[in-house]
Order: sequence, then structure tokens, then C-alpha cells
Amino acid sequence: ANGWKKADKSRALNVDLWERLLSLLEVHEVKFIWVKGHADNAENERCDFLARSAIEKGNLMEDKNYSAD
Repeated sequence: ANGWKKADKSRALNVDLWERLLSLLEVHEVKFIWVKGHADNAENERCDFLARSAIEKGNLMEDKNYSAD
């Protein structure tokens, strides 16, 4: 609605990913549940472990759509 601008008028981050997510939400029923990070939630701790492991290995895929402007 606001052209992917944040409240401070700067460009929203990861617009390409948000657009992909929004299109998928039109065809799938999804329920988002907020989970407090680092609060002994097994699934959250696993995601954190996987993210940190990927960063340490340094074999992350390049985000070809990312722009830091």
C-alpha cells in the first residue's frame, strides 16, 4: 500500500522475499506464531543453531536481489 516504504520513508528490506511470501500466502493457509527468542524453545534454538552454523561455514547463497540503497 505504501510502495514498500517504512514509517520513516526509507525503503523496506528484502522486498523480493516479502513479495514471494505474500503470493504464497494467497494459496496456503498459514498461522504465524510469535516465539520469544532464546527462551528455551526447542524449535527456535534449532533455527538459531542452523543459522549460526551456516554463517560459520561461509557457504551461504548469494542474494542476487539484495540492494543496499
